[in-house]
Amino acid sequence: MSRSDSLIESKSLRESVINRTDVLDKVKALATLPDDLHISVEMAATYYEVSPKAIESLIFDNKKELESDGMAVLVGERLSSFKEDCQISSRASSFTIVPRRAILRIGMLLRDSVIAQRVREYLLNVEQIARTEATEVIKKALSQPSWGKIQSNIKAKRALFMLVGVSKESAIAHALTHEESESGVDLAAFKREVRTDDTEKTYTPTDIGKLMTEKLSLPKTISAIKVNASLEQAGLQVKNITGEWELAGKGKPYAKLMPMAIHGKLANSIQNEITLEKFAIRWRESVLEIITVA
Repeated sequence: MSRSDSLIESKSLRESVINRTDVLDKVKALATLPDDLHISVEMAATYYEVSPKAIESLIFDNKKELESDGMAVLVGERLSSFKEDCQISSRASSFTIVPRRAILRIGMLLRDSVIAQRVREYLLNVEQIARTEATEVIKKALSQPSWGKIQSNIKAKRALFMLVGVSKESAIAHALTHEESESGVDLAAFKREVRTDDTEKTYTPTDIGKLMTEKLSLPKTISAIKVNASLEQAGLQVKNITGEWELAGKGKPYAKLMPMAIHGKLANSIQNEITLEKFAIRWRESVLEIITVA
């Protein structure tokens, strides 16, 4: 049995590394739903490059472990609120949400996936090697005069991301990604060293509704639809021409923009998949002081 397969066989070993969800983005870019916290079963299949049935079968066999990581099947009012927050148009009566811990556990259990094997290897022994290589690449890169311009570009892009409300750590990561795409220079070694340990607590409209319900001791949970309407009425957000919520200038002190990746193909095109970025609004708890819900 290979060392990486030991994660498949040992639950205690899985538990010892289950918080290392940062490994997912190091192995391969992970697209999430607009809440920046979950993915669907189909998205998990795309990430691990297997069929949705393979993921569904694994979930069935390891349901208890995955539920301990926060995986859940949404129905009823909870599903309606989640669809509103994430702008999901599906008419399905249930929807399985898979958080990052559960996504990582799937990688520790999935046998027939090259990506899953890489996740396991990275968890066990690749981290230190990557750090050593990154240090050497950085030293070599900074000794080249041409990198002065790239460094300047990254600083400017980081400042722009922060200007629209992106956190400092995420701004660095996305500035590196943008510069890599624009210049064609491989910045992977630098991106591995970025730590997006942004611990500030933020909330979705569904979360805000729950907080307000508890605060007012109401018998029925305030819906995300009503919260969004109140945020709009307070001048904190507006709808754009595509019907999506955008942060208004007045709302910047009360919110953060969380970057998310969207993978897909151009309509009627045979081109390879494309990756786009958008930003989801997440509200600080201070917003509760200035909004009211009828």
